[in-house]
Amino acid sequence: MKNCLKVAAVIALFITLISIPVRHVGAEDQRPGTREQAEADRANKNLDNVYRDLMAKADTKMKIRLRAAQLAWVKWKNAEANYIARRVAVGGSALRVAYAEAEEKLVNERIVVLKAYASE
Repeated sequence: MKNCLKVAAVIALFITLISIPVRHVGAEDQRPGTREQAEADRANKNLDNVYRDLMAKADTKMKIRLRAAQLAWVKWKNAEANYIARRVAVGGSALRVAYAEAEEKLVNERIVVLKAYASE
């Protein structure tokens, strides 16, 4: 009798687990800021390519200067994106979204500047 109850309980548990719907993570289920961060990451990758091309064309002295300028710019970009984001969002996911949007904007502006240097 006890074995029959155990088997029935296992079968009931199994049926319950099977009937639970599987939830697929779609775009609407992503963590806030994921899409914006992906766009900022794409912009950063594009910036890396433009920077690499410019460094390949530069002579030794210009490479040193460009590297120093780029390092200073990255530090400024991080501080500026943080400042912009905190003006519109207090924290949490809104801050993450605002930071990624500001970062993407600043990176795209830097790409324009570096491309102008390359065309000189």
